[in-house]
Amino acid sequence: MAKEKMLKSVVASENDSIKKVMQIIDHSGFRVAYVVDDKNKLIGVVSDSEIRKAIIRGNDINKSVREIVNADPIVVRAKEVNNNATAKKKMKQLLEKMPDSRYILLLDDKDRPHKLLPIVIGQKSGSIRQSQNGGKRVLIVGGAGYLGSILSRKLLSNGFKVKVLDVLMYGREPIEEMLAHDAFELVEGDMRNISTLVKAIERVDQVVNLAAIVGDPACTLKPADTIETNFLANRALAEACKYNQINRFVYASTCSVYGMMEGDEKLTEESSLNPVSLYARSKVQAEEGILSLEDENFSPTILRMSTLYGYSPRMRFDLVVNTMTKNAVIDKKIFVHGGGKQWRPLLNVEDAAEAYMRVLQEPLKNVKGQTFNVGSEEQNYQILDIAKAVKESVPNAKLIVEGEEKDLRNYFVSFSKIEKTLEFKAVKQLKDSIFRIKKAIEDNRFSNINDPKYYNVEIG
Repeated sequence: MAKEKMLKSVVASENDSIKKVMQIIDHSGFRVAYVVDDKNKLIGVVSDSEIRKAIIRGNDINKSVREIVNADPIVVRAKEVNNNATAKKKMKQLLEKMPDSRYILLLDDKDRPHKLLPIVIGQKSGSIRQSQNGGKRVLIVGGAGYLGSILSRKLLSNGFKVKVLDVLMYGREPIEEMLAHDAFELVEGDMRNISTLVKAIERVDQVVNLAAIVGDPACTLKPADTIETNFLANRALAEACKYNQINRFVYASTCSVYGMMEGDEKLTEESSLNPVSLYARSKVQAEEGILSLEDENFSPTILRMSTLYGYSPRMRFDLVVNTMTKNAVIDKKIFVHGGGKQWRPLLNVEDAAEAYMRVLQEPLKNVKGQTFNVGSEEQNYQILDIAKAVKESVPNAKLIVEGEEKDLRNYFVSFSKIEKTLEFKAVKQLKDSIFRIKKAIEDNRFSNINDPKYYNVEIG
């Protein structure tokens, strides 16, 4: 019964529109749809990549799929199924044409779709084991950054193909080791350039957008660039994906959109937004713009990230945990401005990468149009408690609480939705991450810890 349901999920009518067939492909998780006539006889096959090529050629997605169907597909017919050599030959031919294929269609004696046969080729012939992710190509905008450089590695190791669009403001060192990987591709450039953006989305199935001017200080220094990058360019990217039927789109937002909480209730995805900075306001605008594009096919997902921390190939020392740890090790001082009673949700950057991968692997219907807070209930910390955790790892550092608190953000966040929907739970512990950063500094892993490449804003 399950196999019959699987087959039905990839069969389309010749009268279906190109857009409808793309929806079938997206929701089935397969790379193709089999197109039949009114008598259920196979007339051809169409893949997601063929649909996107047709769109680029100017085909109207509301027209019948008959216009672009491949009428000579590689399938196994009933009379061939008992001939093992012929069946294997067909499987090899299909894999040569579509390397990510996991199944081949078996037709009955009237050329009607009958069954999906798993592609299995014995060890002696050269075993082909398909990833559960089907070799899908993911574009990571900002993929050479603090989070992106970790996410790129994680996706590669889990069978995805990865394409990175990045301006490489902080150099290519964070992704250097991946450049020789067959499943990795780099497009160097700025997403605000339309030609670069169009090149980046060629031959991709899914998009993760991490690119932004990040953090309140950086946004305050460059307000015009903040609006252009964090809002306008993000909207343009989402629109380009929608037009090209790249329907799984994951956007990196921030829990900073909650700003100042009133009372002591945990903030959920349904809570009112109260941004207190240009950075947070630009993220709210981007969220609204991207979600407004949702339709029956285009399926954006918003991830509101906790404050990240931890070690990364593109290290940052301008994040609260990382900054405190660096100051404790180098200057033997840990500064807390004001009373340090403000709440912040924290999340290790490796856990963050896991959350993005979970979204990409989840059935589209479960994440379509959804917003998730990303973090862990146990890692809602007050600023002073973060400082105390750093001091435990660097006991000879002095904890200094001084001055008035200028940062008005204060939010205690609930993460029950992502735990229930994606079964996501952060596993990295704050104390372990502090120790790892401490050790990296002491081992001179950073030749010049004040190098601008470790900061998103200039340091004084």
